[in-house]
Formats: sequence, structure tokens, C-alpha cells
Amino acid sequence: MKINEISELAITKLMSELKDDLGKISPNNDLTSSVLLPSTLECKAIISNREKIILCGQKFIKKFLQTKFPMLTFSSNYKDGCNLKKNSVIFEISGNARYILLIERTVLNFIQHLSSISTYTKKFVEKIKKTETKLLDTRKTTTGLRLLEKYATKIGGAQNHRAGLYEKILIKDNHVKLLGGMNRTLEMIKKKKIKNYMIECESYLEVEKCLAFGSKYILLDNMTPDEITKCVDHRNLINKNVIFEITGGINLDNIYSFAKLGCEFISCSKITNSAKSVDIGLDLL
Repeated sequence: MKINEISELAITKLMSELKDDLGKISPNNDLTSSVLLPSTLECKAIISNREKIILCGQKFIKKFLQTKFPMLTFSSNYKDGCNLKKNSVIFEISGNARYILLIERTVLNFIQHLSSISTYTKKFVEKIKKTETKLLDTRKTTTGLRLLEKYATKIGGAQNHRAGLYEKILIKDNHVKLLGGMNRTLEMIKKKKIKNYMIECESYLEVEKCLAFGSKYILLDNMTPDEITKCVDHRNLINKNVIFEITGGINLDNIYSFAKLGCEFISCSKITNSAKSVDIGLDLL
């Protein structure tokens, strides 16, 4: 992923969220502040975490404020990926009070969401750190936020799987079904002279066929630990260089039992679609 591309996406999403809050981008559309607060009132705000987190998204907030709200001053002693203790001052914003309150919820929603994913991802990574298996994210992400959420999983210690269908050939179960089964799928791969591909298998028999065919990257989909062990043992007899990825049904409670089976990767959708929101708030000084 290109960080500049992600940064531009972040600013676009933040502006879109802000527009949702205001109706249109105008300080006068914050009806409460525009009625109650003098237009020249200045203040300082701190954004802090009410629980331990892996920080994610603050670099985009900084860019957002510098680009869209240059009248506000941003300062922080932390970077994305920092393991923050409870009640750390993540960053400070100072300047016009109306503008600070204008962006408060937009900024908090954004950094809470990404930090939730990075924090939850880190828990999975910690579970398997004593194994050789690496954690991958998936495409099961929030609509419109894929690159940002994949950035957050990487900050949390995972590796990025393909960002979309435009990256890599991954032959999944539905492709196999539409082609008439694994045998015909492998025939099509041979006919089309496809070399660099990943292929999903749902049984030991399918894995056996793919190994015999010469597949180099095989996904073990929704298999039990016993089935995976059988596949790994057979792989090690045929070609130890074939990469195995465990996928389907992985959660925080069972990931270690799968990680110790000897596969190179585990992909998990939970880190992006089931992360519990972390508590981050803004306080005025």
C-alpha cells in the first residue's frame, strides 16, 4: 500500500464524515457553537485514551488538520503503532474553539475506529508470537474503508493480504464449483498456463490433488486441526516449499491451536469486522 494514497483517502473520508455532521462544510452549521460561543474564542484540547491501545490514525489526523484547518495547531509525542498506556495524551489541538468543537466527533470517530482495529489485531499477533505462523488480514472490511482498515491491521502487526481482486489470482471455492470441480479447475489452470496463483481447498483430497499438480500456494479453508495436520504432513513429503494458509473460523480463542500446526499463514476477518471500539475522548484544558 502507498502511504500517500492512504493519506489522501483518509482526508477524503474525514471531510465526508464532517459533511455528514454539518450538512455542508461551514462553521455556522454547528448551530450550538455558533449561537453560544464568541467567534474569536481560543482554547486547547487534549485527545486521550481511556484504555490501553495500539495507536492508529493520528498521522492522518495531523495531515487532515494541516490541510483543511490550518488555523488549528496540532502537536503529538506519539506515532502510529505506539503502545499507549491508559490516559495518555495522544495529541493536542489548540486554536479557535468553534473549529475545535466542529471537528471533535469526526476526529474521534476516525481515530477510535482505526485504533480499535490495530489494538484488536495486536491481541491476535500476541497469541501466535511464539509460532512461525504469520497473521494476514482479509477483504472483509467496512465499505469504503478497506485501505485504511488494512493500514490499521498492519499497524497492529498483521501482514496485508491482497487489497482487492486486482491483486493476485486467488481461485476460491466458487470458482472451483463453477468450473465443475477441482480436477477441471486444475485442467483449466494448465490450459491457460497460469503460473502465479493461490488456490483454496476444502478437503485433504483437494489438497492432495493440488500438491500433485504443482500448486505453490494453497489455502486450507474451514478445515479442522486434524485435517490440517494431515495436509501439512503430506505437503512436507511432497514439497516443503509449498505455502499453506489457514482460513475460515479463526478467532482469538482458537488461533494459537491453529498457528502451531506448521502453516505459514493464518488469515482472519475478525480483526477488521469484529474489533470492539476503544474509548478515546477529547477534553478542554
